[in-house]
Amino acid sequence: MEHFGGEEPDEDYQRIAEPYRRDIDFAFFAANFGYSKKDYESLTPRELYFIRKAWENKMVLESQLTYNAVFTAFYNVNRPKRKKALKLWIKKQVHKGDMEVIKGNLDTVQEIEKEEGKDWIKLIYEVNGLKALEGKVQNG
Repeated sequence: MEHFGGEEPDEDYQRIAEPYRRDIDFAFFAANFGYSKKDYESLTPRELYFIRKAWENKMVLESQLTYNAVFTAFYNVNRPKRKKALKLWIKKQVHKGDMEVIKGNLDTVQEIEKEEGKDWIKLIYEVNGLKALEGKVQNG
């Protein structure tokens, strides 16, 4: 494991724990994931590894989220006057579309509508189980 690997246990521990390796591994899966013995034994070594890695990633993410929340709260409580409070979550900025690409797409749609009509709009409504507004579709 990348984050929870830690130091290798000494050789004496390795020697003593080796006969109990499967029991130790099962205890981890039972305690953390509620697996039964049957559930655990049905997993392949590859699945065991990926579950452990996903658990590690989840724990690291939760720790980072907790750290960010505590840091933000601590800063906001102790911030100087007239300083803006930090936000825990920052909204992503909406990027404007490339107008040339948008115009090209619109021109393509208009060409197809001239050749084939606007039945594609009705089809989209039908596939989604909606009733098309006749006036809107015909007048466009």
